[in-house]
Amino acid sequence: MFAEYNTDNFPIVYVTFSGKINSEEEFDKFLQSWLDLYHDQIDFSFIFDTRGMSYPDLKYCFKMAFFIKRLRKESYHYLQKSLILVNDNRIKRLLDFVFTMQSPVAPVYLWLTEETDEYTIHQKLLDSGDDDEDTIYIEPNQSFIPFL
Repeated sequence: MFAEYNTDNFPIVYVTFSGKINSEEEFDKFLQSWLDLYHDQIDFSFIFDTRGMSYPDLKYCFKMAFFIKRLRKESYHYLQKSLILVNDNRIKRLLDFVFTMQSPVAPVYLWLTEETDEYTIHQKLLDSGDDDEDTIYIEPNQSFIPFL
């Protein structure tokens, strides 16, 4: 599986990506796990660790944008914010592309980092409003292409 969900520190949900997406079904399972968190109806935050991820096919960017659009229709957004750990500019550009097509439903912070200490990473999520040169803030509800 290219994405592993860890809820040991709930309401912080850690999602670790590794390798490549092997099939549409595998990607759909990743999205379903996200929806399952919504169905629990408890507020949560994500830490996405993309640093072990291979460069995905562009079609998954479109699927992700349409998934975000679908989430936007929910009456309440249990996702409060996300921290995305990135160490590859190609992955960052794909994330930029997704969020250009469809803005996130909650604040997103892209952190360009090699940090591995779990405490420091969790602290970064909690302090994500702090300005620093390695963190990019992506505001919810500001899609460049709103009809998607």
